[in-house]
Amino acid sequence: MTPLPYRWWSFRPLEFHCPSCGGEEACRSRPRGLFEAYVLPILCLRPVRCDRCYLRSYVLRTIAVPERPRLLRAKDQPEAASHQDSRIA
Repeated sequence: MTPLPYRWWSFRPLEFHCPSCGGEEACRSRPRGLFEAYVLPILCLRPVRCDRCYLRSYVLRTIAVPERPRLLRAKDQPEAASHQDSRIA
């Protein structure tokens, strides 16, 4: 019997690697449909999107992937100055 090159019982992938481009940075993607919303959590998977090639894939929940940055809408941004106080001379 030949020795294994790694300990297969302790092998846990902890980093994201895109299957398409090999990129290492990704962000979480929103679940699409019932399968991704209810079945993937049971299988300990989550949808992610590669930052380099935008490929969407599933990874284990043990892999650290940051949340997707939220875009600020016009109503969420604070106003610079009140229109009542600003007067043009």
